[in-house]
Amino acid sequence: MSHGRLRRKDFFIMNDKLVICIPGQWKDREKLSRSVQKKSRSEYVLADDLLMDVKRNRAFEVQFQERDAELSEAFYYADRGIMNDKMLQKLDKHTHVLYLKSYMGSLESVQRIVPAVQLLLKSGGLAVSIQNSGKAFTPEEWGKLTDEARLDQLLHTFVSYRQNEQYYYSCGMQMLGLPEAAISIDTDPDASMQVMSQFLYSLMAHEEDDSNQETEFKLYGRTYSSQHYIECFNEEEPNFYNPHGMYILTEVM
Repeated sequence: MSHGRLRRKDFFIMNDKLVICIPGQWKDREKLSRSVQKKSRSEYVLADDLLMDVKRNRAFEVQFQERDAELSEAFYYADRGIMNDKMLQKLDKHTHVLYLKSYMGSLESVQRIVPAVQLLLKSGGLAVSIQNSGKAFTPEEWGKLTDEARLDQLLHTFVSYRQNEQYYYSCGMQMLGLPEAAISIDTDPDASMQVMSQFLYSLMAHEEDDSNQETEFKLYGRTYSSQHYIECFNEEEPNFYNPHGMYILTEVM
């Protein structure tokens, strides 16, 4: 990775959509549409290729597809929290898959989609997969979120952590319109996750005024420096690509 060098963006399939995958055991689209209207008390309407939030005057793009034979395997390899093998077996019996899409790039855009996903789970959805970070959740896990989820809840839900040969790094901050974070793999794994999550939380808290983000910060009695780079580690994966780059975090000795 050559830090700071801007690559040609036409090599990438730019994706500005937040995409949520929800498999379900619906007989057909009409059955789902009736369930959505009933569960929401007509506050939401599923029509054509849109899920419309009538109460809040919002709309989300919808793709309703037939059963995906490879879906259970995709959930198996996802960052899936408490989702166990029994749940994966249940997913294998899904009849259709719904993809819910929305423009991303801010805290508000992420918060807006939370209640829509909750409704679809109550309407027969079996699980949730966030296509922009590779995280998956059971309905029970997603149900812990509220319409006005806290910053730490959004961070824990939408952002995953990965590693390559040199770094631990985050994945999914593009949904919030912010850069990723990375720290040397030589750092203790537990400490690295805490440092990155705390740093990312700080970015979210100062979203409107990025100048407040210092180049050095203290955490758990240690000092770290942060340096921003244009590139990120997810450039080759369209759904994970972050146009805002990433911060490399380094402990100051």
